[in-house]
Amino acid sequence: MMEGIVTKAVGGFFFVHHGGRTYRCVARGKLRRRVTEGEGPGRIVPGDRVRFGLLSAEEGIIEEVLPRTHQLAKPAAADPHRLQVLAANVDQACVVFASRRPDPDPHAIDRFLALAEGSGLRPFLCLNKVDLGDPGELGHLYGRIGYRVLRTSALTGEGLEALQDLLRGHLTVIVGPSGVGKSSLLNALLRTHRLRVGEVSPRTGRGRHTTTAAELVVVGEDAFVVDTPGVQVLEFVHLRPEEIARCFPEIRERAGRCAFGDCLHRAEPGCAVREAIAAGEIPLSRYESYLRMLEEAEEAERERYA
Repeated sequence: MMEGIVTKAVGGFFFVHHGGRTYRCVARGKLRRRVTEGEGPGRIVPGDRVRFGLLSAEEGIIEEVLPRTHQLAKPAAADPHRLQVLAANVDQACVVFASRRPDPDPHAIDRFLALAEGSGLRPFLCLNKVDLGDPGELGHLYGRIGYRVLRTSALTGEGLEALQDLLRGHLTVIVGPSGVGKSSLLNALLRTHRLRVGEVSPRTGRGRHTTTAAELVVVGEDAFVVDTPGVQVLEFVHLRPEEIARCFPEIRERAGRCAFGDCLHRAEPGCAVREAIAAGEIPLSRYESYLRMLEEAEEAERERYA
C-alpha cells in the first residue's frame, strides 16, 4: 500500500501523485459507489490523500480515502442547497481577479474571499493582468483590511516571484471568475503552456471557461496548487445568517464588542461594527457585500423551514 495525493478526477478515474509519478486509479467496491455519486463531501476530489495499491506499472486501485483537514466547498450550480467540494486538504486560497478585461467587481471579490474565510482557509488576493492597467485604489482597500495583495502579470512576469514564495510549503486552491488569467498564471509559473488559456468575450466582457474540472498541479518542490473552473455566480445559501459575519475579518474582529451577542450588525443598538463603518474603519463596499450575503442566507433559511 502506498499513500498519494489525488491530482484529478475524471469519469470514474482518479489520478494519484506519488513519488514523482502519477498513477491512474479506480476506487474499490463500496468505496467506488460512495465516491462517484453526487458532488458532496463523499466524492474524491483534487487534494484528497488516499492509500492505494498497484495493478500495473501505471495503474492502481484506491483502498482508502484519508480524513481531510480542510476543504473548499461552494453551493452546487444545479442545486444551491447542495455543497460541491472543489478541493480537499488545502490550507490557503489564492483569489484571482483581473485588473482589466474583465474589470474587477469589489462585491464579487468579497464573495470569493468570504468563501475561503468560511471554509477556514487563509485567502490572499491576486490582481492579475496589471500589464493592461493598474488596479489603483482597489488593491489598497484590501491591503488596509489586512489581506495580502499581489499585483501580477503572466505576460511581463511582474509579481510571479512573490506568488511563488506564497505558494511554497502550501496546498493552495486558486479561485476566481473565468477570464481573469488563472491558467495563464500557472503556465507562467510552470514555464509551459500545459493548461488551456481562454479569451474574454467582447460581447459580455466575461471570460470563457477553459478549465472544466479542478486539477492539482505541482508548481515547485513543496508547492501544490488546485486550479478550479471559473465561477461566475456565487450564492451564500450554505451558511447560517449568524455565520456570515465570520467570513469578514474586519467585522469578525469587532463583533465581540457589540452590545448584544446575537447582533447581526444591521439596526441593533450598540453595534460596534456600524460604529466602525461610521468612523471609516470598515469600507462601505465591504459592509454592503456583507448585507447582501446575509440576506441570501436568511432567505435560504426561510425556505428550509417553510
